[in-house]
Amino acid sequence: MRDGDWLLGYNAADNLPGAALTFGRRASGIYCLTEPDVSFSDPQVGDAALPGEDGIRLGRDYQRQTTVTFELGVDGVDGPVDRHWPMRPWAGGARIGSWSDSELVMAYAHKRGGPWDWGSEGVDLLRQVWRADAIRMKPTRVSWLLHTTAGRTRRMYGRPRKLAVSHSRLTRQGYTPVVAEFVAVDDRFYDETEKSEELWDFYLGGRPSRPWRPVLNDGQAYFTTSGKTASVKQLGRLPTYPVIVIHGPCKNPKVTLTPNLWAVQLAMTIGADDHVTIDPRPFARTVIHTRGSATASVADKLTRASPRMGAMAIPPGYWTAALSYTRSSAKYLDGPRVEIKWRDAFGWW
Repeated sequence: MRDGDWLLGYNAADNLPGAALTFGRRASGIYCLTEPDVSFSDPQVGDAALPGEDGIRLGRDYQRQTTVTFELGVDGVDGPVDRHWPMRPWAGGARIGSWSDSELVMAYAHKRGGPWDWGSEGVDLLRQVWRADAIRMKPTRVSWLLHTTAGRTRRMYGRPRKLAVSHSRLTRQGYTPVVAEFVAVDDRFYDETEKSEELWDFYLGGRPSRPWRPVLNDGQAYFTTSGKTASVKQLGRLPTYPVIVIHGPCKNPKVTLTPNLWAVQLAMTIGADDHVTIDPRPFARTVIHTRGSATASVADKLTRASPRMGAMAIPPGYWTAALSYTRSSAKYLDGPRVEIKWRDAFGWW
């Protein structure tokens, strides 16, 4: 993506296509007429009046959604805006707006119709993407809105919502103005680069899936079968939510973030080929056990000492993650592997 680019994306689901539509600059055929407006909702405050006297008692304040409003021009004056050619290959899981180089060349080489047709097809394409059929019927499914500015790319999670099309005398010439809204689930802007750290504990006598791990120390590489601690560097400005994936075999695994942050533990046994994903992000809040192709919720396996999922955030700063567990069986001499994945969170693009 280049400076000024926006991208709306979501995954395909239920035989419905996903999306990866880039817009914003004139070259895309769907460009911003003005700088998009980003409005943060008023905080939901928990203030209460002091009975029988002046003043209020300040309560808990909550930040809610963010709305991004676009004023767009869909411009088919010089060529097609929808560049899927000669067919729309969405049944195979392809994404709307993610056309290949060959499609792009063929779309321009076989221009049919004219500006009116190309502009109308562009509005039709934008309407299809903004309708978001693949995600809008499932509560946990979200889209992502990416923007590149000042050489960096950040994203928001949410869903496309309002879309208003204005016909004008220029519509016949291939140009149609559109107003579109995107509603984000929170007021955070996440870095596009996902960071990750691993914790593991493999034994020499076992059968580790990754038997030797290279580790750098003073510039020298050596190999180890154990890495039960790791440094988590959250370099953003706002707290962010990590995704924790625990691969077996192990029993009662526990991941602790220090100093004095939180510790999450599962009261269950995870098999050698299984894994559990703890996802506390606002649009997910799930604990899923995966065994082969089968999945099941195991949120009830979180111990009472574990924090609420809404409290499993990582503030900006340097933290240490540590792994502890109980050997699940004498049959397996190797231990678990834990992935901690997160995106630094910021207050603006």
